[in-house]
Amino acid sequence: MNVTGNYSVVPNDVINVLRLLHDNGVSVQNSKKAYEELLQYQANSDFCVLLSHIFGAETCPIPNMELGGSWLQYRRLAGITLKNNLERSKYALGEAAVKEAAARTLFILVNPTDIRIVRVAAQIVVKITGLTSFDWWEKCGFGNLPVLLLNDLLNGGELKTFAALYVLQYLVEDLPKVVGVACKDILERVGSLVAEPGVQESVRKAAFRMCFNMYDHAQQLDWNVDGLSPLQHGLTSASLTFAGICTTLLEQGCGGDTILMIEVLRSCCLMLDYLEYFTPLSDAVLEKIVNWWIRNTICIISANAESGNDIQLKIVSMDLLTAAMNIYDQMGGEGYVCALVQPIVESLSILVPALVNFVPMSKEDIENSLSGDDYRIRDPTSVRIQLFKRNNDISESTLFDDEHVSATLRSSALRCIDSLCVLSSQQTFPHLIERVRVLWDAQWELKEAAIVLVGTMANGCYSEIEATLPAVSQQLLTTVLSPSDNIFVVSMAMWSLSRILEWAYTSDGTTLTNIINAFISRLGSTSKRVQLAAVTALNAVFTIGHNMGLEQKVAECLPNLVDSVIKFLPIYYDGNLSVLCDLVLQMLATVKDCNAIAHIYSSFRSCRLERARTFENTYTAYYVNDVPNVDVDRDVFSIDRVIAGYLTRYQDPNISIGFMTTWEATLRDVIERNIKDDVGLIVSILQTCQNFLNATPSSALSEWSCKNQGSLAFLTFQIFNATQEPFVQTVAASLLHRILKNAGSYAIPEQIREVLMNALATSVPEVEDLGQKLEMVRLIVAMVNAYSNVSENVAPGAFLAAVGELRADAYSDSLWYFAQMAHEICSAFECKPGLIARCRPDIIARIMAQCENTHEKSAATKSLVNALLVAEETAVVVLPDALRLICSWQQAASNFPGTHESLQSLLLFYNSKHSELLREHLHSINPSLHGMLLSTYGMS
Repeated sequence: MNVTGNYSVVPNDVINVLRLLHDNGVSVQNSKKAYEELLQYQANSDFCVLLSHIFGAETCPIPNMELGGSWLQYRRLAGITLKNNLERSKYALGEAAVKEAAARTLFILVNPTDIRIVRVAAQIVVKITGLTSFDWWEKCGFGNLPVLLLNDLLNGGELKTFAALYVLQYLVEDLPKVVGVACKDILERVGSLVAEPGVQESVRKAAFRMCFNMYDHAQQLDWNVDGLSPLQHGLTSASLTFAGICTTLLEQGCGGDTILMIEVLRSCCLMLDYLEYFTPLSDAVLEKIVNWWIRNTICIISANAESGNDIQLKIVSMDLLTAAMNIYDQMGGEGYVCALVQPIVESLSILVPALVNFVPMSKEDIENSLSGDDYRIRDPTSVRIQLFKRNNDISESTLFDDEHVSATLRSSALRCIDSLCVLSSQQTFPHLIERVRVLWDAQWELKEAAIVLVGTMANGCYSEIEATLPAVSQQLLTTVLSPSDNIFVVSMAMWSLSRILEWAYTSDGTTLTNIINAFISRLGSTSKRVQLAAVTALNAVFTIGHNMGLEQKVAECLPNLVDSVIKFLPIYYDGNLSVLCDLVLQMLATVKDCNAIAHIYSSFRSCRLERARTFENTYTAYYVNDVPNVDVDRDVFSIDRVIAGYLTRYQDPNISIGFMTTWEATLRDVIERNIKDDVGLIVSILQTCQNFLNATPSSALSEWSCKNQGSLAFLTFQIFNATQEPFVQTVAASLLHRILKNAGSYAIPEQIREVLMNALATSVPEVEDLGQKLEMVRLIVAMVNAYSNVSENVAPGAFLAAVGELRADAYSDSLWYFAQMAHEICSAFECKPGLIARCRPDIIARIMAQCENTHEKSAATKSLVNALLVAEETAVVVLPDALRLICSWQQAASNFPGTHESLQSLLLFYNSKHSELLREHLHSINPSLHGMLLSTYGMS
């Protein structure tokens, strides 16, 4: 049946689409030109109908056509391209094209023939559901989708079951708010397949992996124990059931399947976060968990490894013990987790030696590191264009690559040892120090392991090793300075020294100076590993000194450090150069000698000439001349971070504007060439523009923006509006915010203001990352403050979208982000106090009441109070939360100019106009706080 309206598929169109697919994936000579041609059809509804036609065809619809590849490849590419177009173009495709895609993909799921095609079809079904709704399927005559998935397909066996599992998993991942608490039923229905006898083994494993993937994906969500989302309620409700499945599989030895056991232990790691939701948890069930999650895991770690899978089993076993100890630490030693850590402490005599055995580097680790260690060997960059990206395939196991296994084994062992030191330093230390003494005087591979263990102990076992630190630090210094010691030993000695820097800062004599000079002596190494260890350790010197307020102790070493950085700058590239530039920026903030700073700046300007030339040559080769397999050299962005840092301190608007103009031209070229997939390049250009913008005085910046008619803002807006990458949108929003704040309201062209605010209002609810959300809220508020002439519907709509993102139930790091959003929103009340009636002031007050008292909170408090004083009805409604905010200041308000007076005026307002209501709420709060309020604010 043709449901597409006017368009009917014709053979010539099919041939043209097959040619496009051939040039964009079937052929190994994948050209950028072919990819750009494919993108031109992104929002073309007829093109999507053709893709649906090809994707749904079991055989090539063009008889006798030479394909140059398997028909399965073409179908899969057609499906992937269709999915991408649905994701990017959304409603622009029209319902007819969406219906055609729905009909074809649903037919594939009901009549599956190949797991790879089924997987793509599942993703398309989820994309369509996100564009429409669950009800849409039934309204269009396709049937009830949830019933089809849970009843018909899930129990259909083999490929039909896989089809249901894929769709259900992607629904939870992509549409968590739509699925909500129903995920409990999904998990329990899918979990029953794992426990059901007689189920095909591949289906059992797939069902288990799907449950794991759902909990794994949930780790990315913003959690709060007092305000769980419907999805999180579902996950917590099903957690004990899934934990029981894990325990049962471990009891059964996973049928001798090592790979399945690895996946089960990974699941146990995730489920430790849900321990407090395991209710009711009987003593018998808890004992089973202790036996099979902990005691059995210790036995796995202590046993001999016989194969690569055994090694991976040990890795995940160590990670499980580490997770249990970390949860114990987070919970303050309370709850069910206490029962889990007790066997760990009891097994230290077995566990510690077993863990230490995994610390020495393997032969493969050494060879892999040495193969690319010379500074002249550039770091490889990742492939930029990815048509298909999902790693959690339930039909396949997800183990580590062979080349990374041994390195992961070592790092997992060290993390576990570190957690043991924190958990029980007194009991752990004797076992560890005994092993260190044995390893120290052995061959270099074992000495390196001993040094790593010393650095690891410096955290949890500091009290135990403090008395030996003078001797230990001297041995480590000797190692760093020794010309004969191996690069692995030297680099790890620097790391271990960086772990005891707090002790060095408080030591007498020349200890700190000797350590710093030892680090400096290794800056000129031709080994990338040693370079990185040296600059990372020196960064730690400045960071710890700043945190301790002892930066002046570094002064004696600065001349040597400045000379060494300038001398060795030419041999630093890629990641090492970026870390070196981090160090130089810390130096610029610390060094008092203007001549030394000028010398650093001059050397970086000279170095920039060559790095900029290399960037231009590689950019031209790849993006202009279409030369394949060229990596665009990005070192110039690191150099420019330092130059911008210098210009921030010693402003020269002509130079900073010159750099901005150069990068603006590059950004324009990126847009004109439609370069969208190189996210790193786009982000680097935007961030570099922002760095130089921050280094430019506002007056000069405003003049420059007027002269070029806000071209930088316009180009940045184009990036924001065109990209599908939330991170790129965030960086673009951050740059637009700085342009507006630093250059003034004229810097953003009038013709894009409404469009930008509408785009922000749409984007901010869709962004999950709180840091990214904050940047968008900042831009919305700044635009609301700056543009009173924007359409009366657009500005309030964007402002309400920003306000709608606030959550008063956040905590920890999340609370900080929401507090920053609340502070930004309060700043809008200065210009438009009338906004308070629609901005959820109760939520704002509740968020701010949980925050520490800072200048930002002070400014926001004053703005909020001023707005409440002229909005009596709103002020009455928020009185309980306003009191929370006032109480949160306690006596500290007088330390912030105007804050005490502002809070006092609000209390007097309530006392004079709503005294009975005020007294009622005052009597309900803690008596000590009640008394504090009365005395602090002079109320009787």
